[in-house]
Amino acid sequence: MNLFHRVLRAVRLTAFATLIGASVLGSVSLAATYRVKPGDTLSGIAVRAGLTVAQLRAANPALRDANSVQAGRVLSLPGRVLPATRYRVKAGENLTFIAQRVGLTLTQLVRANPKYAGGKPVWVGAIIQIPARTVAARTATAATVRPAAIRVNPVLPASSGAWLWPVAGYRNVSSDYGSRVLDGVREMHYGIDIVAPTGTLVRAARSGRVLESRPDFDRGWGWTVVLQHPDGWITRYAHLSANLAKQGELVTRGQPIGRVGNTGRSTGPHLHFGTYLRWNPRDPLSLY
Repeated sequence: MNLFHRVLRAVRLTAFATLIGASVLGSVSLAATYRVKPGDTLSGIAVRAGLTVAQLRAANPALRDANSVQAGRVLSLPGRVLPATRYRVKAGENLTFIAQRVGLTLTQLVRANPKYAGGKPVWVGAIIQIPARTVAARTATAATVRPAAIRVNPVLPASSGAWLWPVAGYRNVSSDYGSRVLDGVREMHYGIDIVAPTGTLVRAARSGRVLESRPDFDRGWGWTVVLQHPDGWITRYAHLSANLAKQGELVTRGQPIGRVGNTGRSTGPHLHFGTYLRWNPRDPLSLY
C-alpha cells in the first residue's frame, strides 16, 4: 500500500470513528436550536434550556462577549450531560420502561447493570445504576400556563369533604396530569404543577393525617408533605420551600402545611399537587 492510499485509509477511518462517537454520545441528534424572542435574555434562555450562560456562549461563539442577544437570532442549544445516578424500581416497571424514561437504550442500561443481562427480571425496590448520558437541551420557550378551570365552592366548614384549591389566588397550571417530556425524556406526570411565587402558603386540600413531611430528593420531590384522608384519598404537595406540618399531625381542610418552593426536580417555583385514591393516581382537576 503506497503512502497516498495509507493516508486516504486513515482519513476514512478517522471520519468513521468520529461519526460513530458522535452517534453514541448523541451530540449530533441532540443539538437543538432556539430563535430569540423580544424580551429574552441570555440568562433566561439558559435557565429554561437547562444550561449555564457559559455553556450557551460556548455553543454560540458570537455571544462570547455579549451580555444581551438580539431578537430573531437563532441560537444553538447543546445537549446536556447528566451525571451517573441510581434509580429505585417501582411497581409495574421493567428495564425497557426505565431505559426510555432516563434517555438510554435498553442495551446501554443492561451494560451498566450486567446482572440483568439475558432478560433477567427486575424486582420492585431494586437499585438500578444509571450511567452518565447526554440528553437534548430542554425547549427554551417559557412554560405555557393556563388558568385551571375549577368551580368556586361556597364557604364550607373545615370538616367538609369538598376539595379546597391548595394555593389560594393562583390558578395557572404549567404542567397537566398525564404524559409529558422533561429533560428530553417522556414520562407520566402524576399530578399538576400550579405556578406561584416562592413562599406562597400551601393549604391542605382536605382534612387528614400527615403521612410524610420530609425532604424527598431521592425521588425528585424535594421538600414534600403527604396527607392521608379518611375515605382512601391521599394528597401530595411537593417542591416546597418550607414544611409547616409534622408527620403524624392531624390537619384540617385549609390549614397551612407548607410554602411553595423550587426544591427537588423542579424547573421553577411551583407546587406539584398530586391526588391518589388508595395510591392509584387520579387527575386533581377532575376533583374540582
